[in-house]
Amino acid sequence: MYFRKLCTLPALFSLALANIGDVCRSSAGSGTCKAESSCSTGFTVTNACPNDPTNVKCCIQASCKDNSGQCLDKSRVACTGGVFKADLCPGGDNVQCCQKATTEPKPPSSPAPKPTDIFVAYIRRIYNLAKQYGGDRPANQLVMEWLRHSEYNSLEWKALIRGVDDDFTTFVQKAGVTPLAGFLDPEYNIDVKASHLGACMNGVFLKGQASGTDTNRADVTGWGGDWMTFYGEWRRDHDKQPKGGKYCLDHMCNAVDDTTFKLRDLIEDADCYNIGMRLRANPGLSIADELEKTFAGGYQSRMKDFIGGRFGDRSKAQAVAKSMLLPGDDVIVNAGRIRLVQQQGGFLVKLPLWLSDEDMDDLTKGFADRLFGIVELEDLASQ
Repeated sequence: MYFRKLCTLPALFSLALANIGDVCRSSAGSGTCKAESSCSTGFTVTNACPNDPTNVKCCIQASCKDNSGQCLDKSRVACTGGVFKADLCPGGDNVQCCQKATTEPKPPSSPAPKPTDIFVAYIRRIYNLAKQYGGDRPANQLVMEWLRHSEYNSLEWKALIRGVDDDFTTFVQKAGVTPLAGFLDPEYNIDVKASHLGACMNGVFLKGQASGTDTNRADVTGWGGDWMTFYGEWRRDHDKQPKGGKYCLDHMCNAVDDTTFKLRDLIEDADCYNIGMRLRANPGLSIADELEKTFAGGYQSRMKDFIGGRFGDRSKAQAVAKSMLLPGDDVIVNAGRIRLVQQQGGFLVKLPLWLSDEDMDDLTKGFADRLFGIVELEDLASQ
C-alpha cells in the first residue's frame, strides 16, 4: 500500500507541473507558458503556469476588443510605430492596445488642369462679370478690352479702335480677379500672350474684314501691324539679306527667330481673327465657348481657317500684303505705318512706298509663300 502511494506521486507531480510550451489558461484568456522575456508579442499572467520557475508565465496573445491592434504589456514592450490605448484589453492596467499608425490610401490624384483649361475658366469668369456689369458694350467686347487694357490702351490704340471701358476694368479688379498673362498653346507649345490676343480680337470684332484686297484697322491690330514692323526689320538687315522674299522665308513666323513677327504672333493673329469674326457674325456666341472649341481641337486647322479666310489664295495674299504696306485713305493707319516701320528700321529707313515694283513683288511673294507653307505643314500634321 505504501509502495502504491509512492508510485502515484510522480504521476500527480507531472500533472501539476506545466512545462514551457504547454497551454495555459487564465481569466484573461489562454496562452502558452514561456519565459517572460520571450513574451514580446503579447502580455503575461502570473500563476497560470504553477510550480514552474518564477520567470515562466502564461504568455497570452490577444487582439484588442475592437480589433484595432494587439494587446501588449506596456510596462515591458514598446508599441513601435503606434500608440497605446487603454480599456481595450483584458488584464491589468499595464495591458493596453497597441494601435499601429495607419497610412490612409491616397485617393487617385486628379490630373493637373491644362493651361488652356485654366485660361478658359479665367475668360469665362471675366465674361460672367461683363454680363453682371451691363453697360452699352457687348460682354464679349468687354472681355477683349480687359485682356488688352494694361498694354494696348495707349493714345495710338485709342485712336485706332477706341479705348477700353475703364469702369469695367475697375469692376473686374474689385472682384479680385488676378490677370493671366497667357497660356501654353496646345499645338506648338509656345506661350501665347493674352494681351495681344485680346487687342487683335478687339480690332477684328469692331472693324471686321476689308473687302477685296483692301486692308483696314482690324488688320493693323493683328497680322498687319506685325507685317509692318517685320518690313522695318528687313530694311534694317538689308545689307545682310537684300532679297525681301528670302528674308521672309528665313525669318518670318519662326518659333526660335527673335523678330516682331514670330510664330507666336501668327498664332495670336490666327486665333483672334477666327474667333473675332465668329463673334462679330454671331453676337449670341460666347468668347469663352469659342476659345474652348479652339483648344478642344479647332487649333488643328487654325492656320488654314485664318489664312484661307483672310487671304484666300497666294495671289490674293500677295496683293493684300502689298496693300498693307502702301499708303491708303486712312490717315491713322498711314501715320501708324510710318511709325512702326521707323521703330524697327530707323528714322531714315526706306519706306515701302519707295520700293521698286520688283522688290515689292519679291517681298510680298515671300510673305505669301511663307504663310501657305505653314498651312501645308498644318495639313500634313493633321493627316
